Amino acid sequence: MRNMRKLSPLLLVFCLAFLAACGGGNNSSGSTPSTGGTGNNTDSGGRLNDQGSSSGDKVAISFWGIDGISSYVEPIIKEFEQENPDVSVEISWFSTDAIKESLKVAASSRTLPDVWFNWGGSFASFYSANGLAMDLTQVATDHNWTGIYNPAAIELAKYDGKIYSVPFHLASLGVFVKKDLYEQYGLQAPKTLAELENHMAIMHENGITPLPVGGKYGWMLMRWTEQLIEHYAGPELHDQLSALEASWTDQSVVKALTKLKEWSDKGYFPKGFITMAPEEAEMYMYSDGGYALEGTWFDQTLTSNGYDPNNYLFFKFPNEQGAVRMSSFAEGFQINAETSSEKQEAAIKLAEYITSPDVVNKYINEYGAPALSEFASTDAAPHVTVMAGEVSAGNFLITDQALPQEVVDKLFEVTDAVILNAMTPEQAAAEMQKAVDQYKANNP
Repeated sequence: MRNMRKLSPLLLVFCLAFLAACGGGNNSSGSTPSTGGTGNNTDSGGRLNDQGSSSGDKVAISFWGIDGISSYVEPIIKEFEQENPDVSVEISWFSTDAIKESLKVAASSRTLPDVWFNWGGSFASFYSANGLAMDLTQVATDHNWTGIYNPAAIELAKYDGKIYSVPFHLASLGVFVKKDLYEQYGLQAPKTLAELENHMAIMHENGITPLPVGGKYGWMLMRWTEQLIEHYAGPELHDQLSALEASWTDQSVVKALTKLKEWSDKGYFPKGFITMAPEEAEMYMYSDGGYALEGTWFDQTLTSNGYDPNNYLFFKFPNEQGAVRMSSFAEGFQINAETSSEKQEAAIKLAEYITSPDVVNKYINEYGAPALSEFASTDAAPHVTVMAGEVSAGNFLITDQALPQEVVDKLFEVTDAVILNAMTPEQAAAEMQKAVDQYKANNP
């Protein structure tokens, strides 16, 4: 039977404390920890561990996902079980932060689920690099993934040249603005950064906040920072910076931070935006806000708040340095490399079912931005298919997944410092390089 579990933050804290008390931190021996002395193939909760299969011919697998996808993935999994009566799925739903922490705890104690949701980049690479996530490269070849999934999604599912995730979502970011605002001032999608800044000036002169950004947590401002770095550095150097192969003292970084400071000084961001929560800044987009640098999920955000996404124009951040690339990231399902081959086969089958064209198109109004190369369009999300086509023309991995977490934290810190006059752009770039050097020293 399917055992539905939701882990509360309080329960998560208890689990963390329990594992710490049991010495479940760094399992250097690679052995499987005790499951409570049951002496058989079940864990302390009566579920099968990786040493055996379920009774009879039924295979029981565990699935961890985030709450944000539960509304449609849960019925999809139920349909999968109906079509595959030899497989039962135990589902656990987590909040965004809780699944990150729970996966870390499970990794340290070698108790990861059979299949789990994860983001790409630095979030997924830990499990790939440490042999915890299954190498799916041969599966991708055997199952013709190149004929199913968007090439950009497959590329973002890779680590060290190999595929470690079944592509689920392909998110890309672009600029959104209300169509009636553009019509009111006779504007068109800008082709250059100078044109974009001219539009910002017009908005500001007319009492409109050009850049409704909530700086709290750092990631919303980061989106504009990375686009400016892409603009001034160009694709090749930007990729080198993300890979920590070029110096962050480069003038492209200094120019990007200088431009952010200039925009702040001109009043293009909301007053006090550095401490403003993203959801608070989001409200500007429904009233007196100008540009939103948002992703493929923005259509659903608008719809859920009672606004018609068809009333918004989308365009890629202008870049006259060459090909215009979009910031992007993938979400996918990773498979436990240490579970039995029987469970791996069932887990792969489940992940491919959730992401299959027939299933995606059935749930397209809720699905968001599928990682498929082709999928049905919908009036509820008019920009998703357009953005999926645009990202295939060129993309770079979003900064907070491309960089190690400690370097990302430093970027958030120094960007705020520049805005608040606590650092010059040159000093901030130097601090970034120090963080990169420290990371390299600690991770030779």
